[in-house]
Amino acid sequence: MTVKQVGAELRRLREAAGQTQADVARIVGVSRANLTQWETGRYLPSVENARLLDNHFRPTNSLVELVESARSTTSAPAGVLTTGGSLLEVFRRAGATLAGELIRDENGRAVGWRHNLQKRGEHTTLATAYGVSAMAVLGEPYIDLHTVVEGLYARRSEFGWQGRSAGRRPEVTAAVVDALFQVSTVLSAEEALTHLEHSLDNDYSRTRPFLLATVLRTAARIGPDARLTRRLTDDLLAVRLDHDGVRLWGEKKEPRLVAPEPTTAHTARAVVALRELLRAGEDRADVREAVEVGTQWLVDRTHPDDGMMEDLALPQPGQRAVPVNIKHFTSAWVVQALAEAPKVPTVRLNRALGSLWERYEAGLGLWAWGSGDLPIWMTLDAVTALRAAALAFAAPPFLPPTVAE
Repeated sequence: MTVKQVGAELRRLREAAGQTQADVARIVGVSRANLTQWETGRYLPSVENARLLDNHFRPTNSLVELVESARSTTSAPAGVLTTGGSLLEVFRRAGATLAGELIRDENGRAVGWRHNLQKRGEHTTLATAYGVSAMAVLGEPYIDLHTVVEGLYARRSEFGWQGRSAGRRPEVTAAVVDALFQVSTVLSAEEALTHLEHSLDNDYSRTRPFLLATVLRTAARIGPDARLTRRLTDDLLAVRLDHDGVRLWGEKKEPRLVAPEPTTAHTARAVVALRELLRAGEDRADVREAVEVGTQWLVDRTHPDDGMMEDLALPQPGQRAVPVNIKHFTSAWVVQALAEAPKVPTVRLNRALGSLWERYEAGLGLWAWGSGDLPIWMTLDAVTALRAAALAFAAPPFLPPTVAE
């Protein structure tokens, strides 16, 4: 059984049911791009998605069996290990592609990356920060980042680092500070925390889990016992929603909302940020409990780990609020959130990893949004998640055997 044959059978079932790709994608809970990739034989659906398709078309688990057969056919022979499809090769390809997308000035000096690698255009502060962090995660010295780091640091303002609009952009500042700390010593911890604090609009930021989790994750790495870090932690815990007696994170928390629901993306982001604090040695019982509750909800969650979008309206000093559209690569954040959990069912981790790989463009070595765009942040999220999973779940066992006492 081949991947192409699985795709052909899926297409036959859909057409026999008289449904469009959009119809089936909506019913199953995936993007149309996912379904197209499955039908054309580009990728195999995960076992969980194959089961959802079987439940829809009712072909008595035939798709699950076909997917498992195709996956076993393409696997390496028993007893043989190969690096041909290894994570190392994936990282090398991603690093080489990102290095090739680096924008240089008229003198040939590296200056940064653009947000959407599918398009042409100027580099941006946020995209460049994502690119620097991605190269650090990939771990390969493809390029000299010295001039890129200089350029990033030079763009600081009274509100930290900004996007294309002036004013406070805490998510931009957090991304830049994180990137600079990974690859240089140009920024002191004290200066970094000051920039993070000045980037926050307290009234608005305290209602948005995405902003709080993003800034907290960076602050916890730099100063886990800093006053700002403690404040962000308290704010992130306070912004949870009560969902049938369980406190979780949604898109926002503000007065007069009508039945807001928790979301997978925001809960996973919050868990990752709080775990950063625990890893740094901050042992707060309320933080540990929030992480345990959030992680268990993510483990039990059966909704597909697909991407989601939200709108921010970031207030600007003396101006109207600037609308900002934020996209979340949900599966990448779920993988990161589960990577340090003490016990994770294999089927749950595999489902999140399956959703992550569905967005992978093997020919480019990068990850793509459902629209076909190639946002640089998506590849950063993916490789960060894959590295976390590889370090947390070792198979085959690379650790030494237990020494007999």
